Amino acid sequence: MAKKLNSSRVLSLALTLGIILMPRVFAVSIKALNEDKFILGKSFFEKPWVAFPASTTARDGLGPLFNQNACVNCHPQGGRSNKFVVKLDNPNTIYGAQISTKSTGDVPVEARVAIDYQTHISHYENGDTVMLKKPVVRLSNLGYGKVDSTLSVRIAPSLHGLGLLASVPNKPIKRFNLSASEPSVLTQAANAAHNDMGLSNPLYPQENCTNKQIKCNNAPKSNSLDLPQHRLEAIAYFVKNLDQVSAIKPIKLFAKVGCSHCHTPSYDLEKRTIYPYSDLLVHNLGEGGFRTAPLWSGKRAPNFWHDGRADTIEEAILWHGGEAQSAKKSFVNLSKKDRVKFIRFIERM
Repeated sequence: MAKKLNSSRVLSLALTLGIILMPRVFAVSIKALNEDKFILGKSFFEKPWVAFPASTTARDGLGPLFNQNACVNCHPQGGRSNKFVVKLDNPNTIYGAQISTKSTGDVPVEARVAIDYQTHISHYENGDTVMLKKPVVRLSNLGYGKVDSTLSVRIAPSLHGLGLLASVPNKPIKRFNLSASEPSVLTQAANAAHNDMGLSNPLYPQENCTNKQIKCNNAPKSNSLDLPQHRLEAIAYFVKNLDQVSAIKPIKLFAKVGCSHCHTPSYDLEKRTIYPYSDLLVHNLGEGGFRTAPLWSGKRAPNFWHDGRADTIEEAILWHGGEAQSAKKSFVNLSKKDRVKFIRFIERM
């Protein structure tokens, strides 16, 4: 007679098999892993949400206004993607802080979004040129009237290494998301759940509707939170254990150009040294304040900059201005041989 496996052994076996196979999908930290919490978080990160009411009561509550129906849509394998959202630089009472391009039921979407590009040519001293492009948002089919704000694009960043960055000492508490406005992975996850998927949660208990959006406010909704505390914590726990990051030591040229002033190469944590190449601080590079983007694992990125405007490392460097103007000038003045060496160094990360 076959022996019965108890539930804890089945869970342990499932997790073991999952981690053995998971490098194809996620690279994770398995030290001191809470098995139940990790599996729960991974499930809610990957599986799509549906509108309320539905038979899948654990995953209904999507919208009424939203952009994506699953975390993994914007963060494939936990990484960066070409998916983006449109932010209002001056959040208002009609559209809030972000344009929602999808909706449930008969709720009008906020707008259709198209991206155009402004281009210009950047020149090197030796005559080499690089074409740079900047996204420009174009809205149509506005669902709620005029948008009284300038608009900007935000690309979904990589989530790998966030748990490690949380452990860096002597840095501001607010160090997460593109503008370092969130104090933890959990608050970042709650923000994304609310603004990107329309999920109410303990930090955002109201629906993602403004007072002007009548059908959104009147749409069917549960009497309980779409994403309760324990599931939000599980998603944050899963994300914090994504640590497929590079560990490339700096070359002298990196400091010579001046990049290490903001892209701090490394930090010594309790049990390891990490190489994120970020001071985790906000700087103005000519277009508002953004946190210094970590460079680790950039070789897997499909694009660069907060709005994905750069297709290559070289383009990303040439977009630097403001506080980084002198470093960019140093890069531009390098010999072509050193420029290539510099770019290849970053491409290795």
